[in-house]
Amino acid sequence: AARRQFGTLGRNYRFLLEKALSTAGAPGTGHVTDTVLRELVGLVDWYMVLANASDVLHNGVDVGGMQIDDGFVPEVFYAADSTEKEAAFARAYAQSRLGIDEKEADAVQGASAALLADERFRTAFRQDTGFELGNLLRALSIMALAFTHGLGDELALSYTATAEQLAKTFVEHVDGLQPAEAATIVSFLTLSASGIRRLAGRDADEGEVPYWEHNKRVHRYAIRPLVAEPDRLRWGAEHASRALLIWNAAVGDGYLPADFRWPQVARFVRHVKEDIENRLEIRTEEVFRRHTSHVARGVDFFRKFANEGFEDAGDFDCLAWWPAQNCLVYVECKYNQPAYAIKDGRRLRDRIYGQSESDPNGQFSHIAARRAFLAKHRARMLEILGWPAPAPVPAQDVEIYVSRETYFWMVNPPYAVPTVFVRIDSLDAWIRSRLGSGAVTPSGPADESVSD
Repeated sequence: AARRQFGTLGRNYRFLLEKALSTAGAPGTGHVTDTVLRELVGLVDWYMVLANASDVLHNGVDVGGMQIDDGFVPEVFYAADSTEKEAAFARAYAQSRLGIDEKEADAVQGASAALLADERFRTAFRQDTGFELGNLLRALSIMALAFTHGLGDELALSYTATAEQLAKTFVEHVDGLQPAEAATIVSFLTLSASGIRRLAGRDADEGEVPYWEHNKRVHRYAIRPLVAEPDRLRWGAEHASRALLIWNAAVGDGYLPADFRWPQVARFVRHVKEDIENRLEIRTEEVFRRHTSHVARGVDFFRKFANEGFEDAGDFDCLAWWPAQNCLVYVECKYNQPAYAIKDGRRLRDRIYGQSESDPNGQFSHIAARRAFLAKHRARMLEILGWPAPAPVPAQDVEIYVSRETYFWMVNPPYAVPTVFVRIDSLDAWIRSRLGSGAVTPSGPADESVSD
């Protein structure tokens, strides 16, 4: 509840700031007083409530509507089970953040600090942007500790400096940073008033601050925390820290904070994502080998055993076998980029599930193909892999989707699937609780995604 409340407040304030900047040239006669500011914040809050409700309906995320009473006060409502779905996701999310049943050593981390020292990566960033990512992060760190670095006479909610002063401070505190690169970083981190309403790849301005987009917003306050005043730049230390975390986490996890057209960097970042996906499969295999010696990773029966005449169902990311329980576990590992807007949430849902299980654009159409393959060829698969014959007990097959994170749609699938969703760092606990005692019947989604 606190996460939602404060996250919403932060989003609303960012929207108001971007709205004010993007309309700075519009005529106005009033002064911004405390009363005016409170009214604006209240209007933005209501606007976002109504706009989000519209987006939920438009993107088919949920069923709902709106009622307006005699006093013209709107009330947004959603489907009767929405509260239960939100509560289920909140529990799963809280469990993941509290580390319940998690094994920290099993987590698949993003790229390490070695990425910033990789000369190929440094060169790619310099070629596309004129600065290194490491120097951008160091600059943001200086802004986050503005008072410590002499950019203010006392601790304050926000600080100001000229572009030249800020660039000079960067040069003084970042080893090897040249004035030209420092000036480029200052320019890049300065939020463009004209760019706020312009989405990547489009030549026309949006009629409103495009809150409904995330990736295509290359000019947004969350990643460019410098705001231009007539003769100075202003920033908040906390928001500089937030931008630092966003840039560091995004690139380290194999994607950029927005759709920047940086071809050299994009290729390198894509390799980071592929490496994470590969390590996700390797870690999944490692975890299963703690509990059974019969484990296989990346098995494509169609190609590896061509003489068998199998149909092409793609590769099984991981297979694990418990002969005494006659239990075969087949695992799909997926690593999906998180969604930050309702529109992106719909895209994530469709990427995982498609419009239906038969939709070839969804991951579950491929999972369903492997499910059918296993049902048809189970006995022969075990023979080919050289695994022991099953004990004379009822067969139990378990389908698992392993990921790094927990997303709403993994807790609340749009249609029924016989799949258990498990975060990679919770997989060991899941195996011990579900398979160690022989209780292997899936009990519903448990956690999130991994890789192909």
